[in-house]
Amino acid sequence: MRSHLSAERDRLSSLAASLHRECAVGRDNLGREMPAILRFCGQYQSDFMRYLEAVLPQHEHGIRCGAGCGSCCRHYPMSVEPFELMYLYSSLRGGDGLLEILEACHSRAELFHALMTAAAEKGGEDPDENALQAYFMRSRPCPFLVGKTGDCGVYAHRPVTCRMYFSETGPEFCTPEFLLTEKNRSFIVYLPDDIEELIAEVSAHYRPLELPEALYGGLLALNALEPCFAERAG
Repeated sequence: MRSHLSAERDRLSSLAASLHRECAVGRDNLGREMPAILRFCGQYQSDFMRYLEAVLPQHEHGIRCGAGCGSCCRHYPMSVEPFELMYLYSSLRGGDGLLEILEACHSRAELFHALMTAAAEKGGEDPDENALQAYFMRSRPCPFLVGKTGDCGVYAHRPVTCRMYFSETGPEFCTPEFLLTEKNRSFIVYLPDDIEELIAEVSAHYRPLELPEALYGGLLALNALEPCFAERAG
């Protein structure tokens, strides 16, 4: 993972230098850069899955997660890297259900914004965390969950933030009523600090696009950049 991230950081830095600017990717060249971005993101997510294969067997109490659970898919997904947003959006654009997905993303983004506003007005030590907990308590499923099975409809393209949640306890304890109790022993698999720094350096090259780090808001913002994707197709 380190080697691929370092190579992508260096590629983007060289591109930015050739364009005589600080950041490599903007509206003017997003379409041209998209094939390279998508290749990199596919490798990045594959690297993360290999990392999980190495660290999860070392977990003391084992993992109780299974196909079709979907309990963690009721959180509000944050910390999505810009290239991951593009990877997912590219898999969705042109599909028959895109409009419905965007409408679902919009309603969830509006709900979270309202919860953020309420949490900020109420105050407290961590309004952002309070808003995230309040959203989970609403039990709004991710729009990519498929029917009654609870399977992920974009499993191959889901961002790393969706790949890092696990639980030592059964799915019956991953519901809102058990979130803050001892019966819920969910956890997140974090990457080493030096890798997180490399990811930040890569993502910094996308700053001119001003993409939100939240999944739903990010997809909506990319839809507004549709002409850049169309440039690539053309």
